[in-house]
Amino acid sequence: MDLDIDATKKIADLKYQKYRVAGYGFLGLNSVYIALAWGFMPPFVPGFPKEIFWPLVLVLILLLTKKILNRQATWVKTLAILTGLRFVASSSLILRGDYLPVVPYFLPCFILTFYLLGRAGWNWP
Repeated sequence: MDLDIDATKKIADLKYQKYRVAGYGFLGLNSVYIALAWGFMPPFVPGFPKEIFWPLVLVLILLLTKKILNRQATWVKTLAILTGLRFVASSSLILRGDYLPVVPYFLPCFILTFYLLGRAGWNWP
């Protein structure tokens, strides 16, 4: 009977570890994205200063990281899908030739974030 409890505990620990890695990976990779976007992209709304916009984005990323660390699978799967769509949209910009020079540096961030979130959300290996 003790073996079943230990095995169940190990499985739960492995699943929690995937969420923890996904949460911290999401935070780290999106921090890299913000740093690149802050330095190399023009403002999205010209009248709205970057000094206010990007810290707001960082707060949003921190809130989403908290949701991932709390193992909220719906949020994790939704973020994985949105990150995948961001990758597809950025890739289509590159194929059309209508992109900023920093966009190719975003693509690895999107792929790694998608994989980490998908690994936790859909229990990928």
